[in-house]
Amino acid sequence: MSLRAALDGLAETAESFAVEAPEGWTQGRTLYGGMTAALCAEAARRAFPELPPLRSAQFAFTGAASGRLRFAPSLIRQGRSSAFVAVDGFSEDGQVVRALFAHGAARESRVAHDSATGPAAPKPADCAPFFEGPRGGFFQNFEMRLAAGARPFSPDAEPGFAVWVRHLDDAGVDPTVSLLALADSLPPAAMVAFPTPAPISTVTWSVDIDQPIAPGEWRLLTSASEQAAGGYSLQAMSLWAADGRRLAVGRQTVAIFA
Repeated sequence: MSLRAALDGLAETAESFAVEAPEGWTQGRTLYGGMTAALCAEAARRAFPELPPLRSAQFAFTGAASGRLRFAPSLIRQGRSSAFVAVDGFSEDGQVVRALFAHGAARESRVAHDSATGPAAPKPADCAPFFEGPRGGFFQNFEMRLAAGARPFSPDAEPGFAVWVRHLDDAGVDPTVSLLALADSLPPAAMVAFPTPAPISTVTWSVDIDQPIAPGEWRLLTSASEQAAGGYSLQAMSLWAADGRRLAVGRQTVAIFA
């Protein structure tokens, strides 16, 4: 199922939007976190179509997103140039996500700088596939090529990687929603240190976005596990356009069961 088809499944109901968990976008028994985030953002966009560009988002993944899902957006505050929207997502078993979106229109400013420098990386065509062998679940919706670092289950390597990623089909999708659907697509960087496969679960995800976001093909996604102990990993992530411009920066807390 394409990203557009998955989002088109959202049907407006009384004060919310409902959808069956899209096929082909699962991660174990739940929806992939990027798809859950994209559904939240799409629900907010439809409920409040005049919102300025999205600048920052926070997600708390509180339960397994499966079966019939309902997303309820609410406008917390709107000023002259900014707006805050919350989206609560529910399954038949209870709440599965709480999202907070901060939107802001561009303003005239005497301050302008950009110190973010994209990592050196070979072109996607010169990189080997990130996964060796067949892929299942939500990974089937992306093409991924390893630009630097190690693959999961390489415990002697540093826990981080840089991977070129692109949607196989995101035609017709709002570019910012598409970005959210892609920016969480890699396995947690801590999995490099796993000696054998084991379950993981994203607990929280925060992402700051550099607008405007243009539709694009390949994006370079970097991820590094900075600390891991007690069954949790703290990781930093950045998303880069092919021309070296940083599009988003994020942080995650990930529960690991290895």
